[in-house]
Amino acid sequence: MARCSRNSCRRWRPTTAVRALGLGLHVDSAWFCSDRCVAAEAERRLRDVGARTAELVSPALRLGQILTQQRTITGSDLARALESQRSSGRRLGRELLHLGLVTREALLKALSAQTGVRYLAAIDTASVRSAPGGLNGDEVRALGVVPFGESQGRLNVACAAPLPNAALDAMTVLIGRPIEPFLVDDDDLVRLQASYGAQAVPTVSTWMARDVADGAERIAEAAVKAGAVDVKEARLDPYTWVRIEANGRISTMLVPPSPTTTSEELDPWPVATTRH
Repeated sequence: MARCSRNSCRRWRPTTAVRALGLGLHVDSAWFCSDRCVAAEAERRLRDVGARTAELVSPALRLGQILTQQRTITGSDLARALESQRSSGRRLGRELLHLGLVTREALLKALSAQTGVRYLAAIDTASVRSAPGGLNGDEVRALGVVPFGESQGRLNVACAAPLPNAALDAMTVLIGRPIEPFLVDDDDLVRLQASYGAQAVPTVSTWMARDVADGAERIAEAAVKAGAVDVKEARLDPYTWVRIEANGRISTMLVPPSPTTTSEELDPWPVATTRH
């Protein structure tokens, strides 16, 4: 006997009839009696993950302290950069680069010490053209994280500082693989994002939901169309990021934070790249 996985429904059908006639819909191997129940359960899941908040982790040491401790810059260099920064509005690392007080590699080395992850002084854009990790261009621009290979069972990804912990956590959940981040220069990250997936056959579609209810309806529509889907969702402030897999193809969706926020009020795929 197949019983609907929506707790408030629990309608049942004979298992033989479900198999022979293809009754109902499957989401993550759970059986639902109708698209209405799929949508209701999807909305519950989206609201649940949307209620979670990400914990912000502040670096133990400031970048200026690290650079002076490493004797990359002097105290007077730091004071000059901080003074110039007040009018330019740049991040400290970018200001130091602009003033010619540090090299890109020296800055990456300091940021690596600050975040506790390794860095890449240079990276070939050819490593990302086949779309390792199975994302698409919209997703890597939204995440600010670009997969470029793998080692020891981990997916290696390039990102810029400050470390995008929320994006890395969401990526781990939705791809289902451990992630190993590497810091790269901002300009290198932009080039990687532009090259990502250039040689891959597009298998991913993307869209922005109007709100949680609309996102749930779209999941139900995908289940009706395919009969069975796998759905994963993760928090990526201020959105909920959803991936729907059916028949070997993946659709990805961003769900806004509240029913009162429309897609016109939000950048559909916000670039997470930050400038030093």
